[in-house]
Amino acid sequence: MSIPPQHDLARVFLPLKPHVRLLLKTAHLTITLTLVMGCARRPPPATVEGTLRLNGKPLDNCLITFLPERGQGANQPHSSGLADEHGSYRLRFDNQQEGAAMGWHRVTIQDLSVSTGIVRRDHGKVDQERDENTPPPPVRRSRVPAHYTSPNDTPLRKEVKAGHQVIELDIPVKGS
Repeated sequence: MSIPPQHDLARVFLPLKPHVRLLLKTAHLTITLTLVMGCARRPPPATVEGTLRLNGKPLDNCLITFLPERGQGANQPHSSGLADEHGSYRLRFDNQQEGAAMGWHRVTIQDLSVSTGIVRRDHGKVDQERDENTPPPPVRRSRVPAHYTSPNDTPLRKEVKAGHQVIELDIPVKGS
């Protein structure tokens, strides 16, 4: 009596000791799950990069936030990026994964170099090193017009599509 071909593996594994068979099955399961999990991790549906400019000149140290428009699903996450010294930014989700939700977004911009001129008191090492006779930091107003910082008032609306794209942002300032 011959063993059908589908039982060739049984012929190999049956003579092995039970703990060796268990070890091989565990290894097989681990490899299979690793492959499945690795294949399940897909790149984000949309990636966005660009340059932030103020009157055509690169604007640094600003937080750019893309907020999905209402009506496109309340559970869509927002994305944000920080403009570097060249005004370049790349959007990321809150979990730091690169990408942005697809669809229309309101875009807000916050100038992170703003200073109120008030000395921050943290009652820690920074305060211990500070001399009381040192003048407070100078007041530095935002370089970005106020309406760009509000999700309700910002005039910037951008569409994010599937795949990679470059979205340039230029803020015109009247009187400059």
